[in-house]
Amino acid sequence: MPTFTGGLGLTAAYKNFDFSALFQGASGAVRYVFTESGEIGNFLQSYAEKRWTPENPDTEHPRTYNRSDEYWAAFAGSGNQNTYFLRNSDYVRLKTIEIGYDFTTLIGEQIGLQNLRAYVSGQNIFTIDKLNVMDPEASSTTGQYYPQKRVFNIGVSLTF
Repeated sequence: MPTFTGGLGLTAAYKNFDFSALFQGASGAVRYVFTESGEIGNFLQSYAEKRWTPENPDTEHPRTYNRSDEYWAAFAGSGNQNTYFLRNSDYVRLKTIEIGYDFTTLIGEQIGLQNLRAYVSGQNIFTIDKLNVMDPEASSTTGQYYPQKRVFNIGVSLTF
């Protein structure tokens, strides 16, 4: 659990333009990153490249393993919690952003509209984190989850 969670909402308007954004983030938490690798799936590329082998004994990661079958590869919930797989999960995410322009005064009144606004928006635009291998908000430590989708919209709002 993070020790701090928060958000920052920004809004601005200038002439016919409007802007809004929401940043969210959390800090002070750690999570296990323990992919089910071996016979069931692949290892993370950074892990596989820097793993121990007889030819590469001085390296950053231990030897490969098959799921959680190795005694030293224990993870949260297994009874033996190996801190090697703990990772910092602090993050800041641009959750939503929207930029719009109000055309009402330019052409809307001439064609009988009370409001004519065009906009572009997006959700989950980017995340800054140290985890870098999975969503810091994901509920799974094994990487088996549906990631948050990055969504872009273009729209027009009309009021007659």
